[in-house]
Amino acid sequence: MDAASIEIVAVTPAGMSALRNLFQFYEYDFSEIEASGVAADGRFHQLDNARFDQAYFIQADGDLAGFALVSRRASRVIDAEIVWWMEEFFVMRGYRRTSVGRRAAQLVIERHPGTWEVTETPNNHAATAFWRSVLAAYAYDEVKFDDPRWGRRPLQRFSIPEP
Repeated sequence: MDAASIEIVAVTPAGMSALRNLFQFYEYDFSEIEASGVAADGRFHQLDNARFDQAYFIQADGDLAGFALVSRRASRVIDAEIVWWMEEFFVMRGYRRTSVGRRAAQLVIERHPGTWEVTETPNNHAATAFWRSVLAAYAYDEVKFDDPRWGRRPLQRFSIPEP
């Protein structure tokens, strides 16, 4: 794929159905990393109750290429601090390794100035490498933290200045 025009577009209530459809692709891909079963209706339901403050569609040349879910929440490493958190980030396979994900991640991050924390599932080595590469431009610090639900995992922390 040649250099595509990358945009992030806020998901409106009318777009929630399309977002939930994309969740199925994401959960299918993720099932290779962490066991997650398909229900009797033939669908994944792990993200049925996903919580997020803002959702974005990732578009490449106007076509849906993925999504990003962002929230404000308590820091995992600094008590009483509220940070931006990348809840979920997904780029469809046909757009991977084309810089679509990198550019989309930057656009999402830069839309929300302040302190950020990003974490990955420990056995998702591709995601960890991706985020380390994307975040190198932001001079991140990396720590390990113990997630009560998912165990020990890497966390990258960085700040985006206000414009």
